[in-house]
Amino acid sequence: MRLLVTSAVLSLLVGSAVGADDVSVFNIPEPLAVCLKTVSGRYKISGRINPFYLRGDFDGDGRADYAALITNAKGERGLAICRAASRAPDIVGAGTALNKLTDLSFDAWMVFPKGPVEKGVGEGSPPKLLGDAISIIWSESASALLYWDGRKFSWYQQGD
Repeated sequence: MRLLVTSAVLSLLVGSAVGADDVSVFNIPEPLAVCLKTVSGRYKISGRINPFYLRGDFDGDGRADYAALITNAKGERGLAICRAASRAPDIVGAGTALNKLTDLSFDAWMVFPKGPVEKGVGEGSPPKLLGDAISIIWSESASALLYWDGRKFSWYQQGD
């Protein structure tokens, strides 16, 4: 049975005000919209970076997962990661701490394909990826990988 996401449901996800970071409801993939419906009212999809969402197999189960840029009511930035195996998103940043960060103010991101990871600066052994990872980049500053460790999303610092 296919669940259709109405424009009313999508407006809850992206808000009703129009601003520079707003996202058109027509650009949100249906699986992402359905997943984010579970946290509507607490987070808003952000279009501050293009693309505003990524698609990959982040948990290594062979199914498509999505990650979207979000903000909370305080304006803290982060990610909602919607795994095909889960009904609700995993929230990273946007008020939820990961690696002591609650506001992920990075300015670029991309899917890092499953494969070998080079040793990071000052970090332990690189992780063995179970699926694709998310490369988070602060231009001219630092970068890190966000990856699924089998139980939760973990952080591996790559550069300073």
